[in-house]
Amino acid sequence: MPASSDAARPQIRVASSAPIELMWLIHWAAASHAHPGFDLMEALRHSFGPELHKLWDDDRPQYSTEMLVLAHRSGAILDPDLKRFFGRLEAAMQEEAPLPTLRSESPTERDLTRARLERLRSDASMRKRYADVLHRLWSEVQPEWDATGRVATAAEVQKWSRALESGTPYRQLLKVDHIWPPRPETDTFSDAAAAEGNLVMTPSWFGGHISVLEFDGIVYVGRGMQMGEPSLKQVATEVSTHIKALADPTRLAILLRLAREPASVTEIARQFGLSQPTVSAHVQVLREAGLLEEKTVGRSAQLSASQEGLHKMFTNAEESLIRAFRA
Repeated sequence: MPASSDAARPQIRVASSAPIELMWLIHWAAASHAHPGFDLMEALRHSFGPELHKLWDDDRPQYSTEMLVLAHRSGAILDPDLKRFFGRLEAAMQEEAPLPTLRSESPTERDLTRARLERLRSDASMRKRYADVLHRLWSEVQPEWDATGRVATAAEVQKWSRALESGTPYRQLLKVDHIWPPRPETDTFSDAAAAEGNLVMTPSWFGGHISVLEFDGIVYVGRGMQMGEPSLKQVATEVSTHIKALADPTRLAILLRLAREPASVTEIARQFGLSQPTVSAHVQVLREAGLLEEKTVGRSAQLSASQEGLHKMFTNAEESLIRAFRA
């Protein structure tokens, strides 16, 4: 007997994900800017931000895809709590396994994830530090998750599931026209996953605007439940925070100079006719914004502009602005 068209139609799965909640917590805690109106996230930023910045030496403290790869290896990516994830974390960190396809990440981000996983695999002390900070970060929010977040996301899972069954397009539930406008390919592989029954939607209690992750053909897309329409003031604050390092003409000129060729603070001061303290102050702002790379040569530090840091700055600013546009 032939199957009906409804039965044959691929299904989009909806589920809670504690590991994705943890990903967002790392994102908020490691941010270099404040989170107005999000008291818990601001508290995490003060408590864990410095530690997360020290944990890795790759200037990407907010990035945590390696943690989701470990959750994927543990079979815990869609668990509503982190018991199984933490129980299998040590084994997952020591496992030698190919990197998932990670089409949601840039080539640079895939290389970063690979390097982090290799470091965890080969360094026992790093594994201990990494597991400890994840445990403590989750412990800070677990009371709220157990009392409110877990129940709320479970209810949202049911709501989204009913909406999908009634024919609501998945992007309408995400409240977006495009998954991630700076990366149009995310629309392509997300739509393909939806057509093939390989799309998983994850409403998130602690989440921000949109998340998208691709692991070997399975695509996880989510939206934060507490993220309302941003106010004009909030958007302006976010954008100005992202690009404030470039607001000073002298500082921008220094960055452009370092984009051409590395130089020391002394060399920059001489070329621009500025005092070394003035140049050092500009360099510190650029460094905190993630726009500089530094290498010790002899007794001096050679500074160069970070193309990846500049790209990230404008991507973050673009995302903040795009959220203000109505679909």
